[in-house]
This record gives sequence, C-alpha cells and structure tokens, in this order.
Amino acid sequence: MRVRDARPTDNDALVSLATQSTMDGDLALRFDRAPDYFALNRLAGDTWRVGVVDGDAGPLGCIAVARRTAFLDGEPGEIAYVGDLKVHPDFRRRGVARALGQWAYAAAQDLVGPHAPMISTVLAGNDAAATLALGFLPGVTRWATIRSASVDLLTRHRPRPSDLGVRLAEPSDEPEMVKLWHRLATRRQFAPVLADLPFGQPGLEYLLARRPDGELAGFVGLWDQHDIKQMRVMGYSPRLAAVRVAFNLAAPLFGAPRLPKPGGALGYRTAVNVCADTPETLRTLLRHGCDRLHGQYSFLTVGLDTRDPLARALTGLRAQPTDVDLLVLNGPRDRDASVHFEIATV
Repeated sequence: MRVRDARPTDNDALVSLATQSTMDGDLALRFDRAPDYFALNRLAGDTWRVGVVDGDAGPLGCIAVARRTAFLDGEPGEIAYVGDLKVHPDFRRRGVARALGQWAYAAAQDLVGPHAPMISTVLAGNDAAATLALGFLPGVTRWATIRSASVDLLTRHRPRPSDLGVRLAEPSDEPEMVKLWHRLATRRQFAPVLADLPFGQPGLEYLLARRPDGELAGFVGLWDQHDIKQMRVMGYSPRLAAVRVAFNLAAPLFGAPRLPKPGGALGYRTAVNVCADTPETLRTLLRHGCDRLHGQYSFLTVGLDTRDPLARALTGLRAQPTDVDLLVLNGPRDRDASVHFEIATV
C-alpha cells in the first residue's frame, strides 16, 4: 500500500477526513481542522511531514511526524512525535493504518536518526491504536500517563488568598519567563527547549505569578485554539440531553455559556507552557485563569503526567480526567523523572 507525502492541495480532503473521526460516549465529540488542516502540524515541531494513503476520491488516511527539540535527561536533544493517525471509517481494518504507521517510523528516522526517541500518544486502554501507532515496533514502552483534566468553568473558581501577585504577562516579561522555563523544564523528560514564547499566537495569553519580592514563581498560557482546531459536540446521550436542556435554562443566571446543539462548537481553552515552582503556585495560576475565563468558555484543559508533583494543583477544581498513554521508543535513561507533554499540539 503506497503512502506519499501530503501536498498543500490535499488540505480540503484532509479537513473532510478529520470530520469522519468521532469519539463516542455520553458526549460524542469531534475535532475539526478547518480551514487549514496543516496549521496544527506547523506548531507541532521544528520540521514535520504528513503521510497520506489515496483512495479514488483523495486521501482516505493520514499520519503526521514532527521533529522537536526537547530536554532528555536534562540536556537538549531531538525527538520525533508521531500522531494525527486518521483513517476513513469505510477503510478501517484493511491495512491502511499499519501502512501509515510503518511510513511514520521511516519518516521519523529520516528526521531524527535511528537512535533518537520517538514518541506517540493514544487514549489509555486503546490497545488497538497503540499497536498501530508505534506499538508494532519492538522496544516500545508505555512511558507515562498524561492526564488531560477538563476543569469546569460553568461555575466560578475564585482565587484564594495568596502572597502571589498574578497578572497578564507582557512581552517585556518574556526573557525572565524563558529563564524560569529552562531552570524548571530540565527536570522533566520531553519538555520542549524554548528560545522564546509565542506571544503573537492568536488566542493565546499568559498569566504569570510573582512573589512579594518580585521573583517570578510561574506562568501558564491560556490558548483558545478555535482558529486551528474546533471541538464539536456531535451528540448527547439521553441523560446528557436532558441535562443540557436544564442547564441551558439556568445558564444565564450563572453567567455561563449555553451548551451547543449537536454539531455546534464547544468553547474551551487549553493550558500550555505550564511552568510553576510549586503545586501551590500552579493552583493559584489556574484559579485566576478559571476566574478570568468564567462566562466565556465551558472548560479549561490541563495536561500533566500523573506522577508530576504539579498534578496536585488540580485538587479542588472538580476536573474531569481523560488519560492518555505516552508511548516511547529509544527513551532517555531516567524512567523515574516526570514527563512534560503539550496536549495542545496533539
């Protein structure tokens, strides 16, 4: 089965392919990539490739590989991220996904060499997807569990008394933020090596926290990805459909956005570049962020390694968890160090 590199002219077909992938459950969700399918890939790494398998009417399957510069055992190094595996429902279980996985492995070797780490992510418990991503290769391990926590913004999470001062970051804060990032990120495997922060990225703003003496204690980005990726609600279970009706009647009283009809986009933001010296610092930042976003969005997602001490920052925020397995081939030496993985570019 032939896999080729995607071309710009494949954009519309790949946008359409993305609409065929729905995550079923009480809440059926779909991520759309209109208008530019490749916008997320351009953010995924320094260099990237998308492989596609063609059908009679254009691409019926795709996968992406990106090269990233990240901290490995405390030192900068190159890794390859393999993700974005999609196959049209009519062509699943025909070998398309396996052919794409094999192409991605070869493409990753071209980008980072045969001995650099290769990583991929799958929903926890999805053994079939794990096998098709990197799991068919000997030596692949489940390295960590990244918990994507969805913090409810329908009710207020007011900031609690703290000696930290929290405000929106400004471009003039960037050198100090990058310095703190490099001091803390070296302790976490696969954390990106940042020369700067994307202050100009549409929909992205940063909150930072300072101690009374002015020392920077942490920061977090709050990113509205609607311009490049939309989460659509494709259906509600009978139970959730009744809840939606009741909630939407009460939403104006709480200053909360109404839940959309099937097919409508769900408003949310994603926490990116999470950097904090203690769980208490991150908890303060997240509470300020939730208070700031209340009434505009339905939830804020935060992805953290379940072993990361910073995960304690989510205590008391009533976050709903979704676990993602991080698969690694040729991993770094220290298996005990916690992982930093940005779910925003998955």
